[in-house]
Amino acid sequence: VFLVKTFHLIISSIKSQEQQKYIAGHCEHFLLISMDLLREKSSDVHQTQQNVILFSRMMTTLLAKKELLVLSGREIGMICSEMTPLFHIDRVNARDVECDISVFNSCSSVVSALIAHYSKQLYGCPSPLFGLLLSLLSHLLHTNARKGLSEKALEYSKLCELLIPHKDIFKKHVVGLILCYIKALSEGMSPITKKKLMPS
Repeated sequence: VFLVKTFHLIISSIKSQEQQKYIAGHCEHFLLISMDLLREKSSDVHQTQQNVILFSRMMTTLLAKKELLVLSGREIGMICSEMTPLFHIDRVNARDVECDISVFNSCSSVVSALIAHYSKQLYGCPSPLFGLLLSLLSHLLHTNARKGLSEKALEYSKLCELLIPHKDIFKKHVVGLILCYIKALSEGMSPITKKKLMPS
């Protein structure tokens, strides 16, 4: 955690080309270290929350700084795949409402940054991205108003809006999300959930 915090501070405050060149040589290593934050098994859900927040800050900063590191499709796939298990039911049930909203929003921020800065690379590896989007949607469909439905639905709607300019490329992958939504409707979706998800 200390190493990632320190490296995030460093890449956020680079001023000279000399510093940029030196730091660029270490970015790939710290990308992997950052992903390790999501793999840490802790009984303290608030520590997990802090790890996810730090991971999100590190990723969104690094994704925006292509002069330091240009990610490959494999690395983008890894980032998405590492976030997906955060929404497995056993890990969700261990979190309180505030923690759960924070984790959802942090992961949504990383997805937004990936779409904003790496849309062309995502064309070549859409499956991990849509696997994560499906996990986020499934999680939303099992969230009620007391568990942050409004906040999460708003974040998810923003992600869907970011996909619109790429609809021709991603249209066949969106089918999985639509089928998930239709299945939830057929099983009896609450009117509140339906209303909150309608913009998405």
